[in-house]
Amino acid sequence: MPKKVAAPKKGATTSKDAAPKKVARVKKAPAARKPAAELKDDWMDDEMTTVPVKKAAGAKKPAVARKAAAVQPDELDEMDFPEDAAPEAPARKAAAPRSRGASAKLVQLLNESLGWELRAQAMYAHYAAYVKGLESITLAEHFEGEVTESIGHAKKVRDIVAALGAEAVSTRDDTEIVHTEDTRVMLEEALKTESAAAAAYQKIVPLVKDHPVFYHAIYHILKDETAAVIEVETLLGR
Repeated sequence: MPKKVAAPKKGATTSKDAAPKKVARVKKAPAARKPAAELKDDWMDDEMTTVPVKKAAGAKKPAVARKAAAVQPDELDEMDFPEDAAPEAPARKAAAPRSRGASAKLVQLLNESLGWELRAQAMYAHYAAYVKGLESITLAEHFEGEVTESIGHAKKVRDIVAALGAEAVSTRDDTEIVHTEDTRVMLEEALKTESAAAAAYQKIVPLVKDHPVFYHAIYHILKDETAAVIEVETLLGR
């Protein structure tokens, strides 16, 4: 009688089933533990394959440049531009000569006014030292105040001349300063000086009306000079 083959125990594997599993483990081992050198080679291969693609994409740039250069000069006339863009440069060029001429005239008048301010400083300081009698109580202080005011005016005018890139005068107007101890003569000379200075600033105002900073400074100086004229006339009883 043939021998009975023992039935496999529950959970046990046959030799047929075990063999394939062993082969599968052998095949998976190289894939899981791939050498670092091979990974480096694969990375280099990937990089080498991407370089030609980048170069190919960059090769289109010269074509774009040639296309932009293909625009003919005649076509520029047909392009649409903002209405206020083109006239801007010619307008500035046309205004330049007038601006230079106006600046030269402005500097001349400013220096004339500066000369009167320098003269006023010397004149009022001189009269403050020589005023006598009861009038000295009020007139000496008045003259000294006028010296301080003239110094302030001269600084503003000098700053404007410097801002215009010109040279400010450093000498006073050459009109003679009359030496006297008569207070009425002093006041008469003061009236002449204040009137001349006010007239000089009146000529400057139209030339700085378009410049807010210059206009503000000159306007307030003219206001002070006009007030000084009225004050001296009051002292003279007029």
